[in-house]
Amino acid sequence: MIKHTLAESIEKLRKLNGGGEVEKTVHPVYPGLRKQKEPVKYVLTKSVLWKLFKFYSPKNYVVNKENEKIIFTVLRYFLKDENFNEFGKIKNTPNLDKGLLIYGPNGVGKSLLFDILKKVGKELITKKNCSDLWFNAISSGSFVDQYMRSAGDRENVEVFDIKTYYTGKLYIDDLGFEKKAFNKTELFGEILFERNRDNAKTYATTNLKPSELTNKYGERIGDRLPEMSNIIEWNGESFRD
Repeated sequence: MIKHTLAESIEKLRKLNGGGEVEKTVHPVYPGLRKQKEPVKYVLTKSVLWKLFKFYSPKNYVVNKENEKIIFTVLRYFLKDENFNEFGKIKNTPNLDKGLLIYGPNGVGKSLLFDILKKVGKELITKKNCSDLWFNAISSGSFVDQYMRSAGDRENVEVFDIKTYYTGKLYIDDLGFEKKAFNKTELFGEILFERNRDNAKTYATTNLKPSELTNKYGERIGDRLPEMSNIIEWNGESFRD
């Protein structure tokens, strides 16, 4: 084997290049070591959110003097606007690190609001990789029924794992409407307690007042509701026929 010094190798390359200078070339042997540009994080704006909100709202959806301040408060909350309680709709100390608890009579639009937000969140996460409005959603009554069916089905015992609902962002529809699991366990009392311990954000709509939720789930949950949630009372006429 003939060995060449670096100088000899460069001289041979010069001759092959017609006597010209040899260009210095660096080969990307380890391309992973190159500094990668960080992806630009999508910033959700007020105008984009409002446009999407209107797009996914039903054609007969009504924004009026009775509900607009509540709707705007919730939208500003998801925009992480420090002034989201400008209209004073939060009944306890407002904080963006808390979740949301919205209570009021049937038909004013509580559940529909979150149905719309869920659709907006799906578009943002799939098209913009923006998780600002992404959350899991469950209905309290059907959730308890599913839990009991799963618990009674030994062959599919791993299909339903309640612990997966202790973490992450979660919306609970009709909180307090559900029956006791097996006529003895307030399932959502346990879920709310574990979620509070994990500092997980919970969004809930209910027909029950906070005091009634306390009666249902006990003082240990009632005492924690104000520290878990921005509490909003939503009154008004029912839009249901």
